[in-house]
Amino acid sequence: MLNSEEKKIVAGITFAVVVRMLGLFLLLPVLSPYVRHLEGSTPILTGVAVGVYGLTQAVLQIPFGYLSDRIGRKPVIIGGFLLYAFGSLVGGLAGNIWTMVVARALQGAGAISSAAISLAADLIREEVRSSAFARIGASISLTFALSVVVAPLIAGGVGVPFIFFLTAFLSFLAMIYIGLFIREPERHSESTGPASEVLPSVIFNRNTFFLNLSVFVLHALLISLFTVVPVELITAHQLPKHDHWKIYLPVILISVSLMIPAVVYGEKKGRIREVMVAGVLLIWASFVLHLVYRDFKGLFLMLLLFFVGFHLLEPVLPSLLTKVTRRELRGLSVGVFNTVQFVGAFSGGLMGGFYLKAGTQWMVVVNLVVSSLWFLGMLVWTLKERP
Repeated sequence: MLNSEEKKIVAGITFAVVVRMLGLFLLLPVLSPYVRHLEGSTPILTGVAVGVYGLTQAVLQIPFGYLSDRIGRKPVIIGGFLLYAFGSLVGGLAGNIWTMVVARALQGAGAISSAAISLAADLIREEVRSSAFARIGASISLTFALSVVVAPLIAGGVGVPFIFFLTAFLSFLAMIYIGLFIREPERHSESTGPASEVLPSVIFNRNTFFLNLSVFVLHALLISLFTVVPVELITAHQLPKHDHWKIYLPVILISVSLMIPAVVYGEKKGRIREVMVAGVLLIWASFVLHLVYRDFKGLFLMLLLFFVGFHLLEPVLPSLLTKVTRRELRGLSVGVFNTVQFVGAFSGGLMGGFYLKAGTQWMVVVNLVVSSLWFLGMLVWTLKERP
């Protein structure tokens, strides 16, 4: 169980992370349809605009994570919020596809994830860390549920640019909260060597390598899904974007309601490996169902099973990573993890752009093949390793 101090820490970090993620989630359900109508837009550039956020995140996660090991978590987090806010302002003013691509790249440059995860791991005991991450993850997921309800309403009422301006304001709020109300943990930079010397040991460790591979696949599948599904709901199922929340909300609420008890059970009983395998299996099954049912029912079942699996994996992967990494290298290790995660997000955007051009069935088939290989790899890894 979390003690009173850890509960305060979780609450504070959750507030800052939720405020930050709200800015991303409000855009996710509405960005792809909006970007398609900007001057100069093409299907591929639409995918780039959605996914380039992940590319700049990927480039900066390792240096920002390593920097947080050297100078502290909070300065890196505050600087990242400033970059994200600036990119949001540019996005709100964008009148063509290339300005939007630049804006999304600037948003991604606010690469605070490594420092934020490391900050939480520094301040929370290892034996309750997965549960703490699950609580943070549940709050993020509920924020996502709220976003998919209100984002289409905001986009339809005052327009997508307003969402960009709102996210800039929320980023300033989160930055202020982190700066004033979350303490800076003790640094361990005196035992951290140059990044060029310690990076290979972080990348090529067998446990961290597979966890990094898993988060790459997870987020590539997620972003490819959300590049295609909003457009499919509009074009194939005649569901206007302001009604998309009717699909997303029950999916998120069901998946979140299963996440915390499953992760807490896995942590208490020492069966986190089984939770991970179940998560990948559900993602695999989601694409199987949509391949079988090529209609609205298949689309809904795909979303439901995918998000149950996604929410089982999302808190477990970073928690395991912090447990198998030395504390003085935690920021760097999480930086590598998040770099791979956002490369996955960027790759998912590119995949989604291809799927928009080639058709939804390509998304289902390719993602099914990818998730099948991932599931087989997960089985082999869990038999060999005991995280």
